[in-house]
Amino acid sequence: MFFKISLLSYFLSLSLFPPLAKAQNRDQEINPRNNAELTPQQIATLKSLRIGIAVPSYIPEGFFVSDVQITPCPAQAPINAKGVCRFGPSYSIIYRNPQNNCFEVNAIGGGIGGPDGKYSRKVTSKILGEVNLNIDITRGEISQPISEAMGKSPQADMWTFPAGDSPFYQVATIEGKRLQNDKYTLCSYKAHLTPNELTKIVQSLDWLP
Repeated sequence: MFFKISLLSYFLSLSLFPPLAKAQNRDQEINPRNNAELTPQQIATLKSLRIGIAVPSYIPEGFFVSDVQITPCPAQAPINAKGVCRFGPSYSIIYRNPQNNCFEVNAIGGGIGGPDGKYSRKVTSKILGEVNLNIDITRGEISQPISEAMGKSPQADMWTFPAGDSPFYQVATIEGKRLQNDKYTLCSYKAHLTPNELTKIVQSLDWLP
């Protein structure tokens, strides 16, 4: 299995655009017709990977797209019929709110592995099937279910076990400073989303048309 920390460290750094000020007009839940709040340029960038792009049709109030990053397969890498090479391609879409809380939807081709979540629940996604939503990672303990009370309380370090059949898709929160490809992504350390809210995001995933 794979876990958030190693997957996120593989992805490239995410800079902040468009400006945070755009959040003032981004404070409503959206539907699939809005293309997950992606701009035409961002959509074209994602589609250049020639893989299925999973995006949320539910976005929590106040969140907007702050960045989109992709990593294509290396030029000489063998690519299969699904557009996947040994370690790619990958993409990451970061959502941010005015309080600087962040979550992302990402995907990567190739092999994956890692530990279980310290707390976990199963969530059904219409495009990915059954997905494990996790809080933190196990450190020798047995994974415990996410309780009803935990589901209603903001939690840090939430992530879904990458799902699919390469490319693998994931939704995860981001806390603090993250360095990737010599660039930083800066997000609040404070937990903001609840497991119930992240569940809604996972359940809403659909393919970018």
